[in-house]
Amino acid sequence: MTPADEWTVLRLLKWSEDYLARKGVESPRLDVELLLAEALGMKRLELYVRFEHVPAPAERERFKRLLLRRAAREPAAYILGRREFYGISFEVGPGVLVPRPETEHLVDAAVEALKGLERPLAADVGTGCGNVAVALASALPAAVVYAVERSPAALRYAARNVEAAGLKGRVRLLEGDLLAPLPRELLGSLDAVVSNPPYVPEGDEGSLPPEVLAEPREALFAGRDGLDMVRRLVREARPWLKDGGLLAFEVGAGQAPAAAELLRKNGFSGVVARRDYAGIERILSARKDDG
Repeated sequence: MTPADEWTVLRLLKWSEDYLARKGVESPRLDVELLLAEALGMKRLELYVRFEHVPAPAERERFKRLLLRRAAREPAAYILGRREFYGISFEVGPGVLVPRPETEHLVDAAVEALKGLERPLAADVGTGCGNVAVALASALPAAVVYAVERSPAALRYAARNVEAAGLKGRVRLLEGDLLAPLPRELLGSLDAVVSNPPYVPEGDEGSLPPEVLAEPREALFAGRDGLDMVRRLVREARPWLKDGGLLAFEVGAGQAPAAAELLRKNGFSGVVARRDYAGIERILSARKDDG
């Protein structure tokens, strides 16, 4: 075999990127880099200084298996078994929603609101793999976060992620629906309630890519307009918050005006809409009115 025929790192990257692009994958280059780095047991950036390296046959076979799974439109995070969020690596897999970069703005909103408090108390509703709760507790060393999740499968991921972060004492996992599992003594005492609820309209299912549809349906869809869970959250969070306490949650594209009106009609004021990296109004936050 001549040098031109060898499967170097660079050649594998180029060929595989084109292959995934033909399969309809939205971010073929990034995914190929992540999968190849995984197969070779190195960090993604190391690939760039080893373009001429020729992986061993066993390494190429391992990469091939990963690549075929991605070509079948299995989420890259499920293949790798992890996803980074707020600078922290989280274990993920089938049965749990994959953390998205735009949800980091939800953590930012809560951190800004709570950072001046001596011992913040917060609840993360629909914690999934625990990414928001862990990120919040990591950013605020004095905070206690009650993380609620109704899916037992997702809760198992959350438990492992909380333990890996060393936060078992400050992130307290509870199984159940919305805020119902919270200890009754917390009524009227929370400084913040945060949530990344399901908000995809059911009619949009046909337009979603296979990777998204591989995630738990109950973590994605919320009625005809996507706001069924937001309506419940706005109504049910209020009794748990202190006067002036923060409610912050994520919404889909175009949903911010309707969600803001729900907040105003349910005893919240000072509504703020934060835009995500794509310029979409993604995070709604407001304060509980006094009294």
